[in-house]
Amino acid sequence: MQMDEGLDTGDMIMKTEVSVAADETGESLHDKLAAAGAKLCVETLKALEDGTAVHEKQGESPTAYAKMLTKELGNIDWTQPAVKIERLIRGLDPWPGTYSHWNGKVMKIWKAKAEGSGGGDSQPGTVLSVGKNDFTVQTGDGILRILEVQMPGKKRMDTGAFLRGNTMEPGNLLTQE
Repeated sequence: MQMDEGLDTGDMIMKTEVSVAADETGESLHDKLAAAGAKLCVETLKALEDGTAVHEKQGESPTAYAKMLTKELGNIDWTQPAVKIERLIRGLDPWPGTYSHWNGKVMKIWKAKAEGSGGGDSQPGTVLSVGKNDFTVQTGDGILRILEVQMPGKKRMDTGAFLRGNTMEPGNLLTQE
C-alpha cells in the first residue's frame, strides 16, 4: 500500500486473498498472513522495479480502528452465545488467551466447540456434563464443549488429561471472577 496522509487511504499496489478456515485461530491466521504477505512483498517490489505495478484507489468506506488486545478481553462472559465464545477462544489464541474461574483458580480455555443454540434451564457458566475427554458448559445461548485447558503452573493440555487429575462435576460453575 502507498503511504498517504490518512489511515489506510493510500493507493493499493497489490493485494491477495487468504481463506479463513472454520477452525482458524489467531496463531494459524497470523502464520497464513505472514506467508502470504512475504510472497506478495517480493512480487510487489519486482513489479515496482520493472514498472508493471498498477496503483488502485481504495474505496471510500471508513477504516475501523482496532483497539489493542488486553488480557481482560479474554475473561469469558458465559452469558454470551456459545458460537461467540468459541470465536473469542480461537481469536485470542495464543495471546492473550481466554480464561474463566473455577474452584478459586484461573482456568485458561484454549479449545472449545459450540454445540447448537438455545438456552437451557441452567445458569450460564454451569457445567452440564462431564465425559472422559471433555465437559460441556451452559452459555447464554447454546452449549460449549471444552476440549483443551490450562491450569496455573501447568502446561496446556487436552481436557481428558485435565479430567484425569481433577474432579469436575455437573453443577460446577465457571465464572468471570
